[in-house]
Order: sequence, then structure tokens, then C-alpha cells
Amino acid sequence: MKHKKAAVLLLLFVCVLIAVRVADTPEKRTIRYFHNHRAALEDDISNTIETGRATSKLNTTFNYWDGEHPIVEYIVVSRGIVSASRYYGFFYSFDNEPVSFQNSDEPLTPISEQEWEWSGEGDNHGIVRRLDANWFYFEAAL
Repeated sequence: MKHKKAAVLLLLFVCVLIAVRVADTPEKRTIRYFHNHRAALEDDISNTIETGRATSKLNTTFNYWDGEHPIVEYIVVSRGIVSASRYYGFFYSFDNEPVSFQNSDEPLTPISEQEWEWSGEGDNHGIVRRLDANWFYFEAAL
């Protein structure tokens, strides 16, 4: 009886772990990261505007992409290998314009008032969604 009870508890524990893992999607992790680090992100952007150099104190992939609509991009989750990679993150658009991944000039197609999609060469594609003024969430599959 004691072993049966232990086996049931172990099975229940494993089920809870699986449920937590399934519920914690890359999108949720990325948006949670954005909200949890909002003050530091705002400091990064203020620093970039003041100094003209993009710098970050956060422990995440950070890029500045110039172009018609310059952005500062943060990649929070990346998965896969080069020919089949997925990226999840957010970016700050200095002029509040949404852009495709890495400011690649791929045209955006509206899905709704606050969300857009893009398609590039081959099977490259992604979405962009407004988080707040000047801030956008993105997913990219390359």
C-alpha cells in the first residue's frame, strides 16, 4: 500500500511538471520577461537616445537595427538550428512603427489593429504584436 501511494504521488508530481512546462510557452516567457524588466529596458532606451550608442545591462541577446524605422531588439527565447530556428522577443521602435524581424524590410500584413505578419524568402515568416507605445512582441521562424 505504501509503495502504491508513493507511485501515485510521483505520477501526480510528474503530471504537474508537464502541465507547468506546457503552459509556459515561449510567448508567455518573453512577455513575462518584458514586464519583469520594464524599468531596465526603459533605461536601455534612454541611454541609447542620450549617447547614440545601443547598450544593455540585461542578460539577453540585444541588437540595434538601423533602417527607415530603427529598432532595439531583445531576443529572449531562441530554438533550433540555423535552417529551422525560431526566435521570440520584443523590440523598441523609435518611431512607434512595427517592422519585421531584424528590421529586414519584409512588408507587414495586418492581422488586426495591433498585430501583423510577414513572409520572407523560403519558409521564413513571423508575427509582430504591439505590447505598448513603441514596444512590440515578435516571433520569427527562419
